[in-house]
Amino acid sequence: MASPVIAFDVDGVLLEPKSSWSIIHNYFGVKNEHTLREFIEGKISYQEFVDRDIGLWLRKNARITRSDLQHIGMNVNPNPNFMVLSEFLDNYTGTKIAISGGVDIIVSRIRDYFNLDEIYSNVLVFENDILSGGKAVVNPYEKGRFLKKFRGKKISIGDSEWDKDMFSNSDYSILFNSSVELDYVDCIVKGNNLADLTKILREIV
Repeated sequence: MASPVIAFDVDGVLLEPKSSWSIIHNYFGVKNEHTLREFIEGKISYQEFVDRDIGLWLRKNARITRSDLQHIGMNVNPNPNFMVLSEFLDNYTGTKIAISGGVDIIVSRIRDYFNLDEIYSNVLVFENDILSGGKAVVNPYEKGRFLKKFRGKKISIGDSEWDKDMFSNSDYSILFNSSVELDYVDCIVKGNNLADLTKILREIV
């Protein structure tokens, strides 16, 4: 019998910050509450949401380089005891993926810490290493569609209501490091200790 597919959210789960977009917003001193509200209310598409967020940065600095954004990402760390989870994933024979509504320049930091087969996230677009826009790849309301391409049992780990679609397309769901309690998940792991999460994964796979 094949080992289950394990799918991780990234922001707040594998990495400490709750939002990779907010890390860049804070760096440039911008806020996106109005755009977020319009997206949640269904007034704009997710691509429009991404375009507006990136537009906030470009209005602060019209020439943002890839290295500028990579430098911001260098300050992002994994959650505590990441080595415990990393060792588990190194030895895990099933498929391991990340599905993130975050931005790839930050999300890609997980490659330094975890052995994953595939990583899905929203993509920044550069022309000659100068930021020119972005591509909406992972709508947080539609994260489950990335799981549908895989056969067999699926386990998902997320930290918020944004992961509901991923949870609903899984056979077993784990809410990790969340500020809210959701009644539609199978397991809740409080705090951000990845050793605690790994213990649960060892028990269920």
